[in-house]
Amino acid sequence: MKKWLYTLLVVVLAACSNEIPEQQPAKRSGRTVLAYLISNSPKSLEKNLQDNVVDMYMALAEIKDSCTLLVFYRPQEYSSYLDVPTLLCFDTDGRGNINNLPALTGTDLTFESVCQVAQKKEYTMNSQIATDPVVMEEVLKDMQKIAPSDSYGLILGSHASGWMKGNSVQSKAFGDDDGYNIDIPDLADVLKNSFSEKLDFVLFDACMMGTAEVGYELRETTSYCIASVMETPVYGFPYDQILPYLYSENIDYPAVCHEFMSFNKTNNLWGTCAVMDCSQMENLASAVKAKLSEWQDALSSVSMQNVQQYGVGSYRYFSYDVLDFFRELGRKSGVVKTTDLNEAIASVQSALNQAVIAKDCLSGVDYDFDGAVIDGTRFCGIGMYILEEYNPYVANKTAWNDYYKQSISWYHAAGWDDLNLN
Repeated sequence: MKKWLYTLLVVVLAACSNEIPEQQPAKRSGRTVLAYLISNSPKSLEKNLQDNVVDMYMALAEIKDSCTLLVFYRPQEYSSYLDVPTLLCFDTDGRGNINNLPALTGTDLTFESVCQVAQKKEYTMNSQIATDPVVMEEVLKDMQKIAPSDSYGLILGSHASGWMKGNSVQSKAFGDDDGYNIDIPDLADVLKNSFSEKLDFVLFDACMMGTAEVGYELRETTSYCIASVMETPVYGFPYDQILPYLYSENIDYPAVCHEFMSFNKTNNLWGTCAVMDCSQMENLASAVKAKLSEWQDALSSVSMQNVQQYGVGSYRYFSYDVLDFFRELGRKSGVVKTTDLNEAIASVQSALNQAVIAKDCLSGVDYDFDGAVIDGTRFCGIGMYILEEYNPYVANKTAWNDYYKQSISWYHAAGWDDLNLN
């Protein structure tokens, strides 16, 4: 009887006050976390993203400080409790209450019940899609109006395929709303246009975003980028464990990576995680450019099969470990002794030490994912693309190579365009 009365009370109270108020609220101190989740794709993440929202709610209930979480959720059409794209708002008082109600627990804690207690703003997008830059800017600006804050961190959850162009070469870029995506340069513009200050972090709960190309593209929009260079398991990040870290004044990024890998290990999965300091990506690009120029005569003789690569299936060879590539390039340059090689690539290693501030991975054959096995001793945290001129494995990837040269800033910053190809 008590459980039934509690559930009824939650539903009644939520029904009375579940719309986000129109008046401008007071500015919140500290950081507000935002999440932009898209599940409307042929290969839907609906159940997994719903579980992620529940885990975020659970974490809020345990946080010992007041804070706010806003979640934009684009549901799978006609198959979700939410039948239109909806912005969900949750405020916790740090004493176990969310939106002025005792936090849901046990069997009462479901995606449906979490949505019922949320304050909501619904969007009627008609022919618009959640990856449209205009729509994304509208939602992100709405989030800031609803929860003005000292700073923001942003979680982006959906399908993705790194720097590659969407709607081509079976690629998703970021997001998948019924087959429509947003390319990374356009995403960078959206974030720049939506926020007056840099985001504290962008966390990609999406595949293959942990690359130098992505980090460099976002260097003017976020201080840090949390991502995996590999495909990520559908379960996503363990938000019940990591969300409290994301509200901390000084985020423990190594702990975030560790919690993600521990979760994957417990569930017999695979994975990598790294955190890029995007303010250091220019420096990394300069170090890469200098070393490519110095050793360009050896590029044509690099054995790419000897370099740690992170792709599988149709994405095989999309990204190679940055430092491991220079190890192999150094060997072909005539730097043979290990001590000499380490000294020769020290400039790239030093730049990576500044750019990749945290990393973790599941290493060895026990964590094989479709033929991709990570050697932890060769894992620098992030990858980069190696063009067809130096990589026979992508010689037939015309769409990849053309788009990379035309649209990805790293191609120029890292000096690929300055090399003598003769």
